[in-house]
Amino acid sequence: MVSKKPGKQRQEQRKSPLHIKRKRMRARLVSDDPELIYVRTVTVRVGDEVEVLRGDFSHPNSVKSESRGKRLGQTRGRAGVKSKVVGIDSKNNRVFIEGLTQNTADGKEEAVPIRPSNIIVTKLYEGDPLRIKRITERSSAGGSVE
Repeated sequence: MVSKKPGKQRQEQRKSPLHIKRKRMRARLVSDDPELIYVRTVTVRVGDEVEVLRGDFSHPNSVKSESRGKRLGQTRGRAGVKSKVVGIDSKNNRVFIEGLTQNTADGKEEAVPIRPSNIIVTKLYEGDPLRIKRITERSSAGGSVE
């Protein structure tokens, strides 16, 4: 039996193997494709187009337009960034998105890690037809209402 204790739940999530952690990195799917209408979430993958919903890269109209993002040293005008996923860190449960960078103390640019729960997938990566097939099958199975 699986434990009901929250501490043990968190511990199991931390200790789980990478292939399990990778499958848990899911984000909401918002698509206009009628074949994907019943799919709610998908595992995030390199090449997917995503939009950032929360954090320094999300809100276009901050109350103070001159205020800066907490970590970025720039204005919050970069809102709702829509771009492709360029990297995934399964160990730390983070996604790296094209164009989201910050400067380090020694002047280098570094990608900003974002949690998958703070993004939505707007377009799936088309390079893997098997993945698309599996997702559309999942949609057709869940959508039969009689």
